[in-house]
Amino acid sequence: MRTSMKRAAVIAGATLALASGTALSATSAQASGYDIYSADAAPGGYLWPQGSAYFFSYGDKFELSDDVADGDGVALRIDFYSSTGYYRYDNRYFGGGAGETATYNYDFAEKRKIRFSVCAQNGSGGTRYNCGSWTYATA
Repeated sequence: MRTSMKRAAVIAGATLALASGTALSATSAQASGYDIYSADAAPGGYLWPQGSAYFFSYGDKFELSDDVADGDGVALRIDFYSSTGYYRYDNRYFGGGAGETATYNYDFAEKRKIRFSVCAQNGSGGTRYNCGSWTYATA
């Protein structure tokens, strides 16, 4: 059910993007005092992202989804911010198949600034491509 709801949200967003003449972009929504951030692997105005990720600041949880049956998986890149800039924190690859979602739990310091991006990737050791823009979040 979660996958169909997520897919419906992507379709609704794509329809809205077509109607307004703009591309899909990363968003942040607030619910019950915590933030939910999203990103997708849809650079350059592609309307159907190959993958998507959600970061839930309450619980420091990521959900990474493969959204297209193209034989490739998706990758999640996570950086954290320190006083001298952003540094790579983690890389995740998920090849579970189209319509599937993986959950990754972290324990970031409270108010830690992070950024994340989603890419398509051809295999666990393969090349990343169609990387989306960075999405900035606070844990």
